[in-house]
Amino acid sequence: MSGEDESPRKKSRADLDELQLRIDAKRARHQEPSADTTSGSAWSLGMRYGSEFFGGVLVGGVMGFVLDALAGISPFGLIIGTLLGFAAGTLNVVRAAREISSGQDGDDA
Repeated sequence: MSGEDESPRKKSRADLDELQLRIDAKRARHQEPSADTTSGSAWSLGMRYGSEFFGGVLVGGVMGFVLDALAGISPFGLIIGTLLGFAAGTLNVVRAAREISSGQDGDDA
């Protein structure tokens, strides 16, 4: 009799283990999309790109203005600083876009 009592218990334990595996698999599938949303919405990405670009242009323009004040080369320092800031801001946006796109490619693979 003891052999008969253990059989249903082992079977129910195997069923519970199988059920737990199925629950874990479904839970993992539902948690994956939430990892993609941590990179942010379109609004937050746009704000990040805009602030990266604006920061580069602003810093370049301020540095050019300071160079104008110190060296006395009135419009040229501001123009060159703004152009360099534009280039730096563009480079920052490209780097941020590559970082985000490489993060999404890594999640898919």
